[in-house]
Amino acid sequence: MAELRDFLSRRSFERRTRELVTPLYRTARALAGNRADAEDLVQDAYLKAFLAFREGEFTSVDSCRAWLFRIMINTFRDQYRRRLRRPEVELVVFDEDSEAPEGGTLDSDMPGPDLLVEANFLREAIMEAVRSLPPEVRIVVTLFFIEQVKYSEVAAIAQCPIGTVMSRIARGRSLLQGMLAAGWRADVGSADPRVPKAGR
Repeated sequence: MAELRDFLSRRSFERRTRELVTPLYRTARALAGNRADAEDLVQDAYLKAFLAFREGEFTSVDSCRAWLFRIMINTFRDQYRRRLRRPEVELVVFDEDSEAPEGGTLDSDMPGPDLLVEANFLREAIMEAVRSLPPEVRIVVTLFFIEQVKYSEVAAIAQCPIGTVMSRIARGRSLLQGMLAAGWRADVGSADPRVPKAGR
């Protein structure tokens, strides 16, 4: 009987959380900075969520999403706090999630290769700038700007007042603007001044 109950609970958990895997990983990637750490973060969060899951606990997808994101955010906090206590030197390689098509030709209505390259550099500059934000600011900026979560839900997930959320978002926006603007200025006089570099 207990095995059947566990099986039904596992199936229910998988059904309720299946559509949340992609946004959860996307957020983890912005927080962790690379694919391997993001996958570990999602895996840890899912294991904790599964062990804590109780059937009938959630009345909507939104409540389940907030709960699952909150577990992952707290897991991320635990990780960076441990790193603060035990600083270590890491070699981080930022890899690409997407690969260019092989042997294909671009349709006539698609942007040219130069614009695609520039857009890719800009996207990487923005993501690198996000990864350089202080952890608590990075959390709310990622949820608000990347996942487009409302203020109230960000506050619930991050477990802080809405006023704090708004303050961190404003701070994050200001820091990002400063870092990206500094990157553009640093490129003046380079071989290709259009390609921005994130501030370090």
